[in-house]
Amino acid sequence: MTPVALDSLPCAREIFRELDSDDSASVLYLIRGRSGTGKSTLLGAIRARLRARGVPHTDNPAHLLRPPGSARTDRHTGRVALIVDDAHALGPAEFDMLCAAAESGEYAVVIGMRPRPHDARLRGLADLVARRGRVVDLRALGATEIAPFARELGMMVPRGLAQHIHRQTGGIHGGVVAALTAACATRLDAGVAAVDQAVTAWARARLDDADPDLLDALVVAAIGAGLDTDELAEVLDISPAAAQDLVDRSRGSALVTDADLLLSPAVAPLRTLVGDRRFLSVARRLLHARLDAGLLRDHTALLLAESGVRDERLAEFLCAAAERAGDEAVRHYAAAAAAGADPEALAVRWADAAARAGDGDTALRLAEPTLANPSIPLADLAAAVRICAGVWTRRGLATRAAQLYTWLGATRVGPDWAVAATVLYLSGDSLGAQALSVNAAQWPPTEATSRAASIANALFDTIGSTCAPGDFAVARRADGGNGHSGSQFPSPPQTFGAPAARTGAPHAAAARPAPAERPRAESTGSPVKSAAGEPNAFGAVSAPTGFTAEMTAIAPTTLAVQRFTSPARARRGAAVAAASALIQAAHSGPAPADDGGDRFLPCSAVSIAVLLCLSMGDPRRAADALRGTGRDPQCLVLGAWVAMLGGDEHSAATLVSEVRVAELDPRDRLLAHGVIVGLARRSGDHAALALAWQQAFPLFDEVSADLLALLPIGELWLAGIRLRDETRMTALVTAADELLRQLGEPPAWSNAFHWYAIQAAIAQESPEALLPHAHRLKTSAAAGDPQAAALADAGRTWVLVLRGQVVRDQVEGAVARLAGLGLRWDAARLASEAALAAGDSATATALLKLARTVRAQARPPESPVRAPEPTAPQPRAEPIADTVLSEREREVAELVLLGLTYREIGARLYISAKTVEHHVARMRRRIGAGSRSELLSMLRAMGHGSLLV
Repeated sequence: MTPVALDSLPCAREIFRELDSDDSASVLYLIRGRSGTGKSTLLGAIRARLRARGVPHTDNPAHLLRPPGSARTDRHTGRVALIVDDAHALGPAEFDMLCAAAESGEYAVVIGMRPRPHDARLRGLADLVARRGRVVDLRALGATEIAPFARELGMMVPRGLAQHIHRQTGGIHGGVVAALTAACATRLDAGVAAVDQAVTAWARARLDDADPDLLDALVVAAIGAGLDTDELAEVLDISPAAAQDLVDRSRGSALVTDADLLLSPAVAPLRTLVGDRRFLSVARRLLHARLDAGLLRDHTALLLAESGVRDERLAEFLCAAAERAGDEAVRHYAAAAAAGADPEALAVRWADAAARAGDGDTALRLAEPTLANPSIPLADLAAAVRICAGVWTRRGLATRAAQLYTWLGATRVGPDWAVAATVLYLSGDSLGAQALSVNAAQWPPTEATSRAASIANALFDTIGSTCAPGDFAVARRADGGNGHSGSQFPSPPQTFGAPAARTGAPHAAAARPAPAERPRAESTGSPVKSAAGEPNAFGAVSAPTGFTAEMTAIAPTTLAVQRFTSPARARRGAAVAAASALIQAAHSGPAPADDGGDRFLPCSAVSIAVLLCLSMGDPRRAADALRGTGRDPQCLVLGAWVAMLGGDEHSAATLVSEVRVAELDPRDRLLAHGVIVGLARRSGDHAALALAWQQAFPLFDEVSADLLALLPIGELWLAGIRLRDETRMTALVTAADELLRQLGEPPAWSNAFHWYAIQAAIAQESPEALLPHAHRLKTSAAAGDPQAAALADAGRTWVLVLRGQVVRDQVEGAVARLAGLGLRWDAARLASEAALAAGDSATATALLKLARTVRAQARPPESPVRAPEPTAPQPRAEPIADTVLSEREREVAELVLLGLTYREIGARLYISAKTVEHHVARMRRRIGAGSRSELLSMLRAMGHGSLLV
C-alpha cells in the first residue's frame, strides 16, 4: 500500500466525520479510481479510524448477512462496518452479498473498486450506491498539485522537477510518491535521473502483476494508437467481449493515461517483459489494421517506425507526412529511414528540413555527400548546394558558400540563380553573382523564385555593376560555361534545362524558344544573344534585374544616371528603391522565422532590409522593415540595432535581453554581440564593456566578413580599441575593407563602415589611418552622395574639435546632419566634446544644451514615477524635508559612485562640470551627509550604484 496524503483525496474528511457520528450505520460510499490513485490507502485509514473507536469491521459480506428467519445478534448489529477493497475482483456470490449489504442500510459500507464501464455488475452497484449513498471518483493529480501533495507528505521539490514528475507519472499518486521519495533522497542536480529511475522501477513492478493478454493490450497503448474495442479484437485476434474487458483493465491500471497512452517510463520494461518479437508482431498487426482502414495517423506512424517496425507502406506514409509536418519534418524523415526508406533518396529533403529546424550539422551531414554523387538529379544537386550554402552563410562563412555556387555554375544553378546571386553579393563577388544570373529570364516568376529574385535584384541595385557587360562573357568562358573551372569537386555531366526544372528529371533538355514577349529581339526572327554575343536559348540577361538583349550594351548604372543628376545620386536612388523592394519582400513573404517558406534560404529579406537601411543612415525605415515581424530572435536582435543606432539604448538593451545569444546562428550571434558591446561602450562602464568583449571575441575566429556583418564588425572594432585589444579584430576589419574594395565601394554599404573607421582612427589618434576612409567619403560626397557628405563633414568637424578649433555653427550643422542619419548618440557625443573644448562659456552652454536635446529626442518618453513618502525624519540637522533625489540627481549619483570626475560626469550627461558640482552639493543637503565619504555610503545604502546610466 502506497502512502498518500489523505488531504489530497476527495471526501476523506467527510467519510471520517460520518463514521464518527451516531448514525454511522447509514454510511454508504463507493470509492472508484484507477490503480495507484489511493483507494487502498483511504480504506486502510478508514479501518484504522474504526479500530481506534472500537467499531468492529470486516471485509467479508458473508459475516454480516443473517440466515433467513434468524434473530439479530450483536454480531449483526448496525455498528459493524463493511470495508471492501477491489470489489471488481469479487466472485459472483460474494458480489451479490455485497450488493445485499449495501441495499439493507443496516451497516456502514465503504467499497473500493476500479472503473469498469463495460461490466454490467459494477454499473449496477454504482447505480445502487448513487441512489442510497455517494460515489467518489479518485482522479490523478494535476501538474500544479504535485508540489502541495509533496508538502503534505513532508517533502519539498522545485517546480521544474515537480512538472517532470507529473510528465513521467501522469499524476498517479503511487508513481508520484515513488518519484518524490527518490528525488528527496538524492542531490538536487541528480533529481531528474533519480525520478526517472524510480518511476521506471515502479512501472516495472506494476507490469509484473499483469497477465499476457493485458500486456498485449498495453503494447497497443504504448504505440499511441488509443484503445478501441473493435481494433483490439482484430489486432489480438480475440472476441469483442474479451477486448472490452482488456480495454477496461488497461484503463483501470496505473500505467495508462486518460488519453489511452502508456506512460513513457513503462515502455522499456513492457518491451522487456513481452520480448521484441512479440512487441513488433503486435505493432505490425496494428499498422496493417490502421492502413487497411485508412486510419493511420502521423503520430502513430512515428511511434511504429521508432519502435522498430520496418514496412514499405509505413515508410511511404512517413515521407508523405513529412512534407506537411513543419518543425517535425526531421523526425518524420528519420522515422521513414528507420522504416526502410532509402536514406540517399531522402537526403536532400531531410537536409532541408533539418536546416529549417536550425540543425545545421545534420543538414550538412546529409547534403554534402550528395554533392559528389554523379548520378544525383540536377534539381537535387542544386537543392543540396542551396542547403549547404545556406548553412555556411548563416554561420558567417559566406565566402565558403559562394565557392559552392561558383562550382555549381550558371548552367546548373537552375531556378536557384537568385539564391546563388544573393550569396555571392554578400561575399563580395559581384561579377560572379551577375554571371550566375544570365539565365534568370528562363524561370517562371513563382512566389518563391520571385521573392528570391527581388532580394538578389535589390542587392545588385545597392552595389551597382562593377564590370562592363562584356565581362560576363569573359567570366563564363573562364569557367567553361559551368562556373566550376579549377574546382576540386567533380562535375556531373548535366545541364539544367527547363523541363528538368519542372519535372526533376536529370536529363539534359533541349533549348526551347522563349515566349513572344520576351525579349523583343526574338520577334525579328534572330536568335537571342547573351551579353558576350553568344546565342542563349534561355534568354539573355546580363544582370539580375531583367535587362533584355537590346539593353545589354548599356550598363545598369548608366540607366540610373539618366534619371539623376549624378552617378552618386543615381546609386543612392537605386539603393533607396532596393530598400523598398526588400521591405516589400519581407512583408509579403512568409514570417521571418520561416525564411523561404518551404525552402531553406541563406538569409531573410527582413535582415538585409534592416541592415541596409541602418547602413544608409535611415533607422526609421529599418524600423518599418521590422513592423509585424513578431518576437523572432533574429528580429529582436535587429530591433536592438535599430534602437541603439537611433540613440535609444534602453529599448535596445530590453530587446537584446530577451534573446538567448548562445542559441543563435553564428552570424546572428555576431550581430547580438555587436549590440551588447555597443551598448556597453555607450554606457561608459569599462567593467561591463570588458565583460561583453570577453563573451564576444571567441566568435571572431569562427566567422568571416560579409555585407551583413559590416555593422557589428565596426562596433566591435571600436570596443577593441577602447579596451586596447584591437588586434583581435584585425582579420575581420581587413576582410571587411577588402570586401568593400572588391564591390567597388558601394556607398549604401561602405559609408557606415568608413564612419566606424574614422572613429577608430580618432580613438587611436592616428591621422594616417583616418585619411583613406575620409578620402573615400569625400570622393562620394563630391559625387553627390548626401550620406557621405554628412559623414565627411562630421568627421572633419570632429578632428577640428579635438584640435581645439570649435566653430559653433559648424558643430551644430554637423550634429544636425548626424542626427538626421539616425546617429543620435554620435551626434550628442560630438556636441558634448565640442562643448568641453569650447573656449567661451556661451558656446559651451549652447552645445551642452544641444547635446541634451539630441539625446532627449532619441529616448522614448518615460512614465512619471511618484516618489514615495519618507517613512521617518532624517536624524541629521536641518535636512530638506523631501529626501527623494530628482531624476538628474539620481543620474549624477550613479556616476559619482562609479568614480567619475565632475568633468567626466558632465561629458556623460551633457552638462558642465560646475553644474555637476551643484548637484552633488544639493544631494548632500538633501540626505544630510556631512562629508563626501558619508555621501557615498548613504547613496549606496539608498540603493544607488547598481545601474548603468
